[in-house]
Amino acid sequence: MKDFPEVNGWTVVPLSGDLDDFAAREVTRLLDVLVAGGTVRVVVDLAAVGFVDSTGLNTLLAAARRARDGQGELRLAGAVPRVRDVLDLSGVSAVLPLYPDAAAACA
Repeated sequence: MKDFPEVNGWTVVPLSGDLDDFAAREVTRLLDVLVAGGTVRVVVDLAAVGFVDSTGLNTLLAAARRARDGQGELRLAGAVPRVRDVLDLSGVSAVLPLYPDAAAACA
């Protein structure tokens, strides 16, 4: 598995492309492996994500639940306006902390 940077105790997972049905499977697997391995403070960096569908939203919410179950937290960072709009309209941003960038999420 790829190594991800750790900043102030937070593991930063940068995603890119579209977070849709196809990509969500891989993201789910990746986040499951991290959380199962004890990484429960995760920042998902969405700066390079251009589109998120309902499957992608569910993936993020499920990963956040697993992190909370492990006494941790999942934060979202760097969402471009189009993705931020989807997070806001869906209500995900009311449930998951949303930060302007990964540095702010790790502070």
